Parts: sequence; C-alpha cells; structure tokens
Amino acid sequence: MKDIKEEVWFLAFCVEIYKNEKGLSGREAYNYLQKTGAVNYIAECSGGLHMTSPLYIIDSIDEYIRNHTERRPAAEEARQH
Repeated sequence: MKDIKEEVWFLAFCVEIYKNEKGLSGREAYNYLQKTGAVNYIAECSGGLHMTSPLYIIDSIDEYIRNHTERRPAAEEARQH
C-alpha cells in the first residue's frame, strides 16, 4: 500500500518542476495536469518516477500527455484558462 503523504509530496514536487520548466503558475500547471489525466499518471507511476531525474519526469509527463490527448503545448493550453 502506498503512503498517501509520500504520494501528495511527490505530486507537489512534479507540479513544481513542471511549472518551472513550462513557465506556468502552480495553479495553471496543476489544472493542466489534472485536465489531461497526467495527475493520475503521476500517482500510478510514482514508484518508478520518483527514482528518476526531474528532466526525465517532465519528459515522461509530456510523453503521456502527447500519447493520451490531442492538445496544444502545455504552456499555451494552460494559459487559455
């Protein structure tokens, strides 16, 4: 069973690095990741992702979004809302 505190911490970490990389606010990044389903992806894959680099995590999130949605780039999409 996963520790909820660790999952929440890791999700916050992922949102933080994603927002910094994409030039978004925390709210924009979280809303975008939620809308695209990437929050669930992060939660499901946190066991493996937490052992990788921040750059790998960002690339993995972007790949998930590309493969599971047909959306504009993250920064452009997030700022539309």
